[in-house]
Amino acid sequence: MKYFTPLLLLLFCFGCDDANKTNTDDAVYFGGEIINPGDEYVILYHQGKYVDSLKLDDNNRFMGKLKNPKDGLYKFYHYPEYQYIYLEKGDSLLLRLNTFKFDESLFFTGKGAEKNNFYIELFLLNASHERPVYQYTKLNSETFLNKIDSLQDIKLAKQKKFFIENPDVSDAFKSFTDKTIQYRNFRYRETYQNMFFKRKKKDSTLKIVSSFYKYKSKINMNDSTMSHYRPYARYIMQYINNSSYSECLQKSWKGDKALNTSLTYNKNKLNIIDSLVTYPYLRNELLRFTAYSYFRNNTSDIIKNNEFFKLYQKIAKDDKSKEEITNLHNGIKSLQSGNNFSNQIFVYDDKHARIPVSRLNSKRGKTIFYFWTSEQKRHKRLITQKIKALAKQYPNLNIVGISLDSDHKRWKKEVKDFNFKSSKQYRIGKRENVLRDFALISINKLIITDRSGNIVNAFADIYSTTLNDFLKK
Repeated sequence: MKYFTPLLLLLFCFGCDDANKTNTDDAVYFGGEIINPGDEYVILYHQGKYVDSLKLDDNNRFMGKLKNPKDGLYKFYHYPEYQYIYLEKGDSLLLRLNTFKFDESLFFTGKGAEKNNFYIELFLLNASHERPVYQYTKLNSETFLNKIDSLQDIKLAKQKKFFIENPDVSDAFKSFTDKTIQYRNFRYRETYQNMFFKRKKKDSTLKIVSSFYKYKSKINMNDSTMSHYRPYARYIMQYINNSSYSECLQKSWKGDKALNTSLTYNKNKLNIIDSLVTYPYLRNELLRFTAYSYFRNNTSDIIKNNEFFKLYQKIAKDDKSKEEITNLHNGIKSLQSGNNFSNQIFVYDDKHARIPVSRLNSKRGKTIFYFWTSEQKRHKRLITQKIKALAKQYPNLNIVGISLDSDHKRWKKEVKDFNFKSSKQYRIGKRENVLRDFALISINKLIITDRSGNIVNAFADIYSTTLNDFLKK
């Protein structure tokens, strides 16, 4: 309670004038204080759409007013973390958090605080149950069900107590908490099945009781109120993964690679999504995730990739996502070993000159292209350390850093902070071209070329144990 007064004063300082002009029942105020901020802004989204950017003042406080807001679940993002809040007309919600313990320190005051503090309590409770649930997956299915039902009873008891103490909470929020609890229980069941598949390989006599699967009749694969809530979307994806895996096993899968990276498994996933998921946003996100997951693990077999891509294009409906995956697919094809960079792929130097990537190779030895962005400070620091170590180990290595930053001034400042003179630094032109030009799925990706500019490995990883094998050759 010691932080309540300063935050309430903050609301008055920022919001009184507007509140006098507008019916507070129709407006929503959202503000607060960020300790140890990672960025200058708090960005608010609703149903996946941008709502507002709220700038921190000199005291690391912010305040925003939403006119004619829609009731429901919102996501606020403060680099590099995010969390969900539930806003309804008339709310004046204030938060306080410390980024060093983002979720654990998050606390709300003001109108609407009770429901949001309760949601965070549920969120943290779910997080605390992750480890014991993993241990429970080693048990037989009946004992496992008893264990996870006991965990659910703890949440339901807290929910009941909250509703008694807050009788005016909306039916919509009640429904949201019901689903939050229910789908977490469903997720535990899917996790059990994941582990069961692995155990059954060693002991074919293992079985799951039939009652285990009764929950499947309660699943809504197209809940529009939950589709933008990541835990729900992750659960649906997990359900689809298990359904595809089970289908492969029923057909006596015999493959020369891991089942979950195979073409058959991933085509199954596309078909299952196509048959079960109709809500446009969720359907599109699940298809995109499946495509990225497949291509991340399949970068050399172009014939199989073409087959997967053809099915994806047939099933997908969203034109923007289809173009995105097309760029990725084409990027992978163009970056096969032995190929050269196209002369139409450019980066920019510190003088804003456009430079073809094909001219950045060196006759003295191999070239290594690595990627970074000022938005990911930790990654920038870690990858710089790794690349500097490689520079010492391989003196003839030509090092090229490519930043994903589009702001030229910010990029130049970041490069200056590097203090990495043995590298050449450039930045991209358009962010949307990185899939087509570099097939960049992971920020840890490296591209290695030889003296002639021929691609040695366009899908290396800075943390791979086999990286030195490619650099020594």
